[in-house]
This record gives sequence, structure tokens and C-alpha cells, in this order.
Amino acid sequence: MINFTQRFILLIIIFFLSLLCNKSFAQRNLEFYLNTAYQNNPAINEQQNLIRFNNLQRELDYAQNSGFNMYLSANYLFVPYFNNSGGIITTNPDANAIGYDIGLTNGGLYSAQFNIEKNIFNGALNDALSNQRMISENKIKNDIELLKRELHKQVTDQYLQTYLSYQLYKMTNELTSYLNDQQKILGELVENGMAKQSEYLLLSVEIENQKIAANDYLSQFKSNLYVLNSLCGIKDSSVIELDSVSLELKNPRTYSELFKKFELDSLALEIQQQIFETKYQPQVSLFFNTGLNAVELNNIKRKLGLSAGVNFSLPIFDGNQRSITRQQTKVSIETINNYKRNFAILLENQKNSALKKIESLKNNLNNLSRQIESYNTVIKIAERELRQGQLSMIEYLTILKNFADLKKNKITTEINYQLEINNYNYWNY
Repeated sequence: MINFTQRFILLIIIFFLSLLCNKSFAQRNLEFYLNTAYQNNPAINEQQNLIRFNNLQRELDYAQNSGFNMYLSANYLFVPYFNNSGGIITTNPDANAIGYDIGLTNGGLYSAQFNIEKNIFNGALNDALSNQRMISENKIKNDIELLKRELHKQVTDQYLQTYLSYQLYKMTNELTSYLNDQQKILGELVENGMAKQSEYLLLSVEIENQKIAANDYLSQFKSNLYVLNSLCGIKDSSVIELDSVSLELKNPRTYSELFKKFELDSLALEIQQQIFETKYQPQVSLFFNTGLNAVELNNIKRKLGLSAGVNFSLPIFDGNQRSITRQQTKVSIETINNYKRNFAILLENQKNSALKKIESLKNNLNNLSRQIESYNTVIKIAERELRQGQLSMIEYLTILKNFADLKKNKITTEINYQLEINNYNYWNY
């Protein structure tokens, strides 16, 4: 029983240690960072809140223009008459009394009423406001997509830069490990008198140089990782391992979604003009009130009543405001179209430039791959000649440095190739 318990506890400890190890050396990919960035980005969250705000504004528009408006009102007006035989407050002052004209004031006002008002025959305004809310929602959703698009490019670019420094760090570590193996072999040759002590020391110096370079790349990797985490809203200082990235070039699109912003802006201006022009239609509203309405206190309890009616208005002339605002809207739409045409040229140039760079980088990658393949043969020959004493350590290290530079160049070119694909996909939307 004791042995079983001990083994059970041991298994639990191993399990939790494995979890801790996995956490310490966690592996993350580009998809993780993109999803996290979308969730944490405050600009995207703001736009999502604007959708909720827009829906509330739709309800507010209906309440203001189609709903019943109910309210209480109360008024008291004190109009004194001096030098009046009938008293200071009256509805029939003497000819010699001093005060406002009784025809204007009726001697006072005592009012407490419950009122109801409602606009009618305003379907055109309601339709225009509803269309405005719909366009606003479409604009917000489009802004969210554009923000995600921009964030996708920024996060992917930063991920690739971080992955580049990570790959250079790994490559330098591999080179250091390889040189350590060569140092052991060279040490045996020195002991047997088949190699010079100076060559052994020279190799030791080169190993230290590579360790320094690896430390520099590790610092770059950590710095780039902090930037990536900040861009995605991640509070994490642990060093993790990044998965490789292989972006695919998307097929050319005949229509770009990037033009949608200009179209929505034009529609918003047209709808705003429609809303403005609804004021030239007949404005009709119903009203009803009930309560107290009197001009004197005498027998005021019998002054309770009600009234109802219709308000009507129709603009006749306002200085040609409708024509002026139409011209303003037309000018604004022309401005948007000018920006759209200029953006179309920019978009085409960006895509063409990216495609040419992609083609050039692809050719460079093919050339570098062939050179590295040839250099692998050179390295094997150099190793054999070094052991046979036909090649000096300085010559061997020069070959190794050139080979390392070639591999670094290929790694950098591969990342630049991925960056340019990301750039093309960003514009090809």
C-alpha cells in the first residue's frame, strides 16, 4: 500500500513538472498572436461598442420622431394692477389702474396640465433615418475589417521579424555547437602533435565570438518578442519558441474591398442630404392636454378641462437652402471620388511593386540554396584537409564564416520573402 502511494505521488509530481516545463518552453504560432490581437485591440473594441451605440441611436430616432411624447406642464403668471379700486389682482382693472394691458395678460395664469404629442405623416424622415443607421452600421463593420486588416499586417510583420532573430539565434548556436565538436577533434590532434596550439587557441576565440553573436541575437529576439506581445496586448515576459511561417500568395482580385470605404462615405452624404430635405415636406403633429387652465382664482375648481388639435407647418421659402446643401453634397462626393481614383493608382502600384520584389526574392532564394548546397561539399573537403594538415585553421574558419554568412543571408531572404507576400496580400484585399 505504501509503495503504491509513493508511486502515485511520484506520478503526480512528474505530471506537474511536465506542465511547468511545457509552460516554460511554450510554443506559439502566428494564429495565436493574431486572434489575441483581435480580442485585445482597443480600436476594434471601440468599433464594436459603436455598433451597440448605433442600435440604441436607432431606437432613439424612433422615440423622437414617431413615439408618443408625454409630459406634465405647470405655469403661474402674477400680473399686479396698482391704483385699482378692485384690488391688486383682477381681470377687470379700472381705467386709471397701472399695469399690463389686460388683453395681453388676462390678469394672470394658473395652469397644470398633462400633455400628449405625436408626429404623424413623417414616414419619409423615418425611412431616411433608418437608412442612415444602416449605413452607419455598415461603415462601422467595414472599419472593423480594415482595422483587422491593418492589425493582421502589423502582427504578421512583427512576428516574422521576431522569428528572424530567433532563427539567427538558433543558427549561431548550432554553429557554436559544431565548432565545439571541431575543437575536441583539434584538441586530440594537438596532443598528438598533428596540429598547432595556436590553431586550437584561434578556434577557441572564434567559439567565444559566436557565443557573443548568439547572445546578441537572443537579446534581439527578446526585444522583438516584447514588441510583438505589446502589439497583441499580451502581458508576458517569458521566452517562448515560435513556429515557422509559410504564407501563401493570394490570387489577384478583380474588385478590392478597400474601395468600400469610399462608397459608404458617399452614401452617408446622400442620406444626410435626404434627411435635411425632409423638412420641406408637410410637418403634422397631434396634441392633447387635460388639466387646470385658468386666469383667476375665483371658482378655479371649475376650470378643469381638456383640449386637442393638430399642428401643421410647411416651409415656403428659406433662401434656397435646399439647393445650396445639394451643391455642398455634390462637392463633397466629388472630393471622395478624387481620393478614390488616387487610391486606385496607389493600390495598383503597391501590388505591382510587391509582385516584382517577390519574384526577385524568389530567384535570390534559389541561388542561395544552390550556393549552400555547393558549400556543404566545400565544408566536407575543408574538414578533411584540415585534419590532414593541408588547410590552416585561419583558412578553415574563413570558409566557415562565409558559409555562416550565406546561411544568415538565406534566412534573412526567406523572411523578407514572407514579408513581401504579406505586403501583397494586404493590398490584394
